[in-house]
Amino acid sequence: MKFPLFPFVAAFALTIGSAAAQTPSATPPAQGREHRQVSPDERATRRSEQLTKELGLTADQSSRIKQILLTREQEMQALRGQGKPEGADRAQLGAQMKANREKYDAQFKEVLTADQYAKFSQLQKDQMGRGRGFGQNGVPGDKVKAKKGKVKVKATES
Repeated sequence: MKFPLFPFVAAFALTIGSAAAQTPSATPPAQGREHRQVSPDERATRRSEQLTKELGLTADQSSRIKQILLTREQEMQALRGQGKPEGADRAQLGAQMKANREKYDAQFKEVLTADQYAKFSQLQKDQMGRGRGFGQNGVPGDKVKAKKGKVKVKATES
């Protein structure tokens, strides 16, 4: 009596195929940009270069702004290192971060001219509206305005 070989080979192939599909790959697929830890010095340098370009800072202003940014980044890194607080600790951290923002804002105001500071404040407001990553139903850099159930997306230049 001869047994047909094809059904056994097909069953074996399906079993192996489904088993291979369930094993995770060694490296997960990349999603978006690769994120790497950026040191406070790198972050401060990058931001000071950006502000120098956008605000037209002098060399002296640029170096002073970089020092302010570096100090701020180091403090923020220390706060982030404390982990995510809960309850009263969270409120205390929020108050501490607000005080830090006001302190550094005053330092920026001392270094910048009135026009530069006005432009700096506007840049910060624009960045606050952008948030991180992709906007709601949009692309990076989109501003989302919601008004009584209607959503308007305004593209911004990045």
